[in-house]
Amino acid sequence: MTATPPRDPRIPDLVSLQEAADILGISKQAVHKRIKAAQLVGAQVGSAWVFRRSVVEAARPAPAPE
Repeated sequence: MTATPPRDPRIPDLVSLQEAADILGISKQAVHKRIKAAQLVGAQVGSAWVFRRSVVEAARPAPAPE
């Protein structure tokens, strides 16, 4: 078993469009709508979108009160 080297703190923790959709519990199309509506900030790298994990997690809806 190889140990994972420590992450460089200067490089942000990024997620793909699909990972963002999974974290938010929405479709990839809904993520695209949020990008166009300026509700989610990401960067397009070639044809792929990437997002800071912290930004995506902050965009998750708050749990409903019981």
